Amino acid sequence: MFIGRHDVSVDPKGRIHLPAKIRDALKKSYAPPFIVTISDRCLTAHPAKEWLEKYEVLEREARTPEEGDLLRAITENAEEVPIKNGRILISSRLRKYAGIERNIVIVGRIKKIEIWSADCHEKATAGLLPKDLSKKLRELGF
Repeated sequence: MFIGRHDVSVDPKGRIHLPAKIRDALKKSYAPPFIVTISDRCLTAHPAKEWLEKYEVLEREARTPEEGDLLRAITENAEEVPIKNGRILISSRLRKYAGIERNIVIVGRIKKIEIWSADCHEKATAGLLPKDLSKKLRELGF
């Protein structure tokens, strides 16, 4: 399972050194590689098996041209990213989509990770005041 926040940087070639906790979780519960794809305001990286299982469910249920278009959009915005020497290489196209330049935040989301531009992550979480967050967590049973 992937949890926590990790502040890391991208090297000039677009490589991200995955934190040890992320690599360890991947080794324990999943098999590499990651499938990296676009999300709301960031990139998400799913273990390939998990991503494929989700895709196959959608593909079995697709019946209309619009659903076929959605499946095409899903696959054309996804890239298989092997892990080499503890690093993954994110294409310039995906980095551009997410506004990733140098500093990034990796957030564990249990079965996937999010890869954020540090600036975008700061903006997205700026409104999460500790008091309000604490209240929401209690409401959810945490």
